[in-house]
Amino acid sequence: ITQLVTGHIALNKHLHHISKVVSPMCMKCNTNSPETVDHFLLRCPAYTNQRFPLFTQCTNQRRDISLHIILTNPENYSTLAGYVNATSRLKQTLGMI
Repeated sequence: ITQLVTGHIALNKHLHHISKVVSPMCMKCNTNSPETVDHFLLRCPAYTNQRFPLFTQCTNQRRDISLHIILTNPENYSTLAGYVNATSRLKQTLGMI
């Protein structure tokens, strides 16, 4: 969770910043968007199906879905971990969380 909050996580925007990848862009979608935490959690169309339980959790709490709500409400952490695992995007660096 801390890495998602700080943005210091193995997504292309951060990896590009530390010279580990050539491009900061998301390689999973064709939106020409940098792969930021916001893009990964809220916007990337490649993960729409995996995102559904996370959005449902936040909606059930009668809250607007935002990066702040997802990352700061401990009630969301289990569902957030499920989303990260379902995407397999961070599996190589974080394993299953």
